[in-house]
Amino acid sequence: MNYARLLAGPAGPDTPPTHPLTHHEILTLVQPFTRRDLHVDLAASDRINRRLIFKTLVHDEADAAGIDAHEILQLDNPRSGFSVLTRTLTLDCGLAATLETQGEEPGALLARIETIRPHQQFRSVEGTTVALSYRLTPRTGTDLADPAAVDRELLRGEARIAGFTIVLRAPLVRGYPAEIDITPQAAGVKLPEDLLAVMGWAWSPLRSSKAGWSGKLKARGSGPELSRAIEARFEQTIAHLTRTLSQPPAVYHATQARARWGVALRRALPLLFFASLIVGAAGLTLVDIPQDSIINLLLMGAPPLLMIGAFGMRDIPSMEIPPLPRRIDHATWHPQGEAAGSQTLDVQPT
Repeated sequence: MNYARLLAGPAGPDTPPTHPLTHHEILTLVQPFTRRDLHVDLAASDRINRRLIFKTLVHDEADAAGIDAHEILQLDNPRSGFSVLTRTLTLDCGLAATLETQGEEPGALLARIETIRPHQQFRSVEGTTVALSYRLTPRTGTDLADPAAVDRELLRGEARIAGFTIVLRAPLVRGYPAEIDITPQAAGVKLPEDLLAVMGWAWSPLRSSKAGWSGKLKARGSGPELSRAIEARFEQTIAHLTRTLSQPPAVYHATQARARWGVALRRALPLLFFASLIVGAAGLTLVDIPQDSIINLLLMGAPPLLMIGAFGMRDIPSMEIPPLPRRIDHATWHPQGEAAGSQTLDVQPT
């Protein structure tokens, strides 16, 4: 008996391959694909890591895909009886969207992937193309053999707007916010920290990162409901950025001045709350509270309870003095270079 395997638990999708793919295994795995006229590209495949790459398909608006894109299928079979199928769609502009699912039978995985048409992974939001990547999982309480009984879990979103690349990364842990990265394609770009936060409480201020800026996007729900909420708010984000980044920075300040002051006040709330506690504690020294009073007991227990509550928060608020909203003096968002235009594409509605 292999006690090491018992201690480690069953093999998962990230477990290293047990052995290279044999010729017989390849023929068995590709059989359902061959029936759909999908042929494996042996030169691009990796038999040692048990990965099969299929030949590229070219879609155009005239075929069933309804979109101009290149499609590549990748089948990972880390062990017998378990496979991961990934479809990657790439537009001519470079935007890519993936769709992945996992299970036992490659034929069932292919049928599941085919339920999502290629154009359903792209949106056109105010003239900006958004690429959306999903994971397909069988719907709870349904027949696993039904390829249409699946839920879409949003993994990633990407768009390019006026010389900026915007990437959404869905949360890996339930209850945590999604991450939004804004990366400029040229140097010398400065964005206001409240660029996204002016949209509402669900959007955090931007923080500077090595590549550009990053922010957080909050949404409520779980499972498919959470994915739909994040996707809807990401589309709102793209619409806001499309309108904002296509106009001079001065217009942003003129139209969002009131919202920017609201963001500054919102960012100051944690510090104001902390200051109010200090003032309140100082004021209590002037009040004579009996030792046997319930109020005295509550006051003694308040500090540890506040500390537990603060460290128990998944998104701890920052203690900061927020910068006051100021008019942006440079004429364009790219003062040291000409911004690239938005990548646009006409896509069919979902």
